[in-house]
Amino acid sequence: MGFGGTSPRHHAHHRWVVFVLCAAVMLAIGVYWAGEAYCRRDFRSLFERLRGTLEQVEETHLGRDEAHDIFEIRLSDDRDLSVVGHLKVPAEPGRRHPAFLILGGVGTGRRTIDYLGHSHGVVLFALDYPYEGKTSRLSTFEFLMKLPSMRRAVIDTVPATQLAVDYLLSRADVDPGRIILAGGSVGAILSPAVAAADPRIDALVVLFGGGDIQSLIRTNLDRPIWMKVPAAWLGKVITAPVEPLRSIGEVSPRPIFFLNGTEDLGFPVANVRLLHEAAREPKTIRWIEAGHVIINRPEFHDQVTDELVAWLLEEELVPPDAWVRVQIEEGSP
Repeated sequence: MGFGGTSPRHHAHHRWVVFVLCAAVMLAIGVYWAGEAYCRRDFRSLFERLRGTLEQVEETHLGRDEAHDIFEIRLSDDRDLSVVGHLKVPAEPGRRHPAFLILGGVGTGRRTIDYLGHSHGVVLFALDYPYEGKTSRLSTFEFLMKLPSMRRAVIDTVPATQLAVDYLLSRADVDPGRIILAGGSVGAILSPAVAAADPRIDALVVLFGGGDIQSLIRTNLDRPIWMKVPAAWLGKVITAPVEPLRSIGEVSPRPIFFLNGTEDLGFPVANVRLLHEAAREPKTIRWIEAGHVIINRPEFHDQVTDELVAWLLEEELVPPDAWVRVQIEEGSP
């Protein structure tokens, strides 16, 4: 009978544990380097392959006021991609208008149209994202299960928005030389990739956005640090094709307007400046004393509108008589 020794079974178990740990480490290293290699790819050819042909348009008239007609629009292409948007058209037959194509927050399409009120002589088309399902208060398991569909939706946002451009250019009341893409919040992250992929977009507006998606996820994800770091890296890999720092420089020579809030905790100044610096001329950068997008607050809406209108007029992207007419109407007793 021996003392202090270990049995062959104990040694075998120890070797098995070491083997499993080493295999797990090697797998993690392999996944990391594969993910980093994926992030370094050039995704322009991917978006070219994904772009479809507009095949079907379904227009549903939702209502009319003294200045606009409002429609729900469903667009479908030959790749079975379908996207829904809400359109507000000035009630001025026989006239071509600049068009604002809007990418906002998730699920905010119709609300964006309603919040914006008078269209100021501009066609407004707020696009929903090609994603269905729960987007907030996801458990870790739900998040992991939704990752494939989330990744698909992120990538499909580019060809879906190109379908919207196809549709706008088919309308007789849209000026084909004044298609302006405006991205706010989530849309501010995705819109640079869309504008870079579609030269028919004449100008880009980035409202309350920033660059470096991995860092932004770490800032905004309410999880323990041991979950936050790998989740942010995974988010970076999933969204690599639309990382705004990759594509914002390709928008030039078309003009870009950046508007950010000095109190926006979701998009820290460091991330905002990264995006500003990556953009090429011509670019206009404005800051206002505000937090993140609160479009339903009148004072916030007025701040954003004042800055945006000044830039649009300066760049001659909208006819000045439309804005003058609206101001006179709103100021009339």
